[in-house]
Amino acid sequence: MGGPLTESLGGSIYFITALEDSTGFTTATPIKTKGMALLVLKTRIKQLETLTGVHVKRVRHDCAKEYLTNDLNAWYEDKGIMSEMTAPYKTQQNGKAERVNRTLMERVHAALLDAGAEEELWAAALASVGHVVNRSPKAGLDVMPLDALTGRRPNVSGVRVWGSRAWALKPKKQQRKLEPRTDVGRFVGYTVGKKTCRILEDGTNKVFERRDVLMEEKPAKADSSGDGSSAGPQLTMTEDSDNNCGMDESMDMLDAEGDGGEKKLLAEDSESEDDGDPASFADDNDDEERQGQNDSMPPVGTSTLDV
Repeated sequence: MGGPLTESLGGSIYFITALEDSTGFTTATPIKTKGMALLVLKTRIKQLETLTGVHVKRVRHDCAKEYLTNDLNAWYEDKGIMSEMTAPYKTQQNGKAERVNRTLMERVHAALLDAGAEEELWAAALASVGHVVNRSPKAGLDVMPLDALTGRRPNVSGVRVWGSRAWALKPKKQQRKLEPRTDVGRFVGYTVGKKTCRILEDGTNKVFERRDVLMEEKPAKADSSGDGSSAGPQLTMTEDSDNNCGMDESMDMLDAEGDGGEKKLLAEDSESEDDGDPASFADDNDDEERQGQNDSMPPVGTSTLDV
């Protein structure tokens, strides 16, 4: 369990994690009070048993009071689950779970900073981080944690950058003739059990779910309008090559090669030399002699320092 943290939009200040040791599958659930740990733990164990078809044999946790209640111990006995507890103040005996908590919080911190989001969105970022972690390669495993747990390779085509600018299309019944047809906000997570995205509307703390969403997945330093405008993302080239996967750098090189005045000057010189005038052939010998004296001097416009 981690916390207390800044109160989230849903009122949570703690979170509880559950790690399936054999596959590395992780769940992270925000909770308002420590007393909710009993209900969350029961729910997660039942879900794991349903997904895998395997009965949970033992649960390891620390000696926190929320894990030592009579109701939880009675439930363990009824399910035939062995409860293992670490020694007091010896978190090293539960090192994997502690490492999971630290990894999740480090990534949540990075997501909030990258998106420039408020601390109150930590719960939404935590859910998205857990979604991505279970669908990412893990050291020591040839497959992803979710793949190892269910035996089916997950589809990661819908993974998006957390906190991205988002334009969500309104349903037809909510559209008006002269009003914008999109709601503008930020992408804050995935919907469990649905093929929709969770969008935080600009100017409010309202989170809504939509299927048809257009996102502008750029770093936080990119300009983004926060006035609630319904205008879509502008696909323009910028001078920062990091934002466009190095495309700007290659475009600058093409412009330098194809749009330089020096190259145009050389083309004019070549035309004047090849115009087919018979008088020009009479002076070829004199031109060759003068050219031999000036071979060491580069032609105008071909110096690499000028490009």
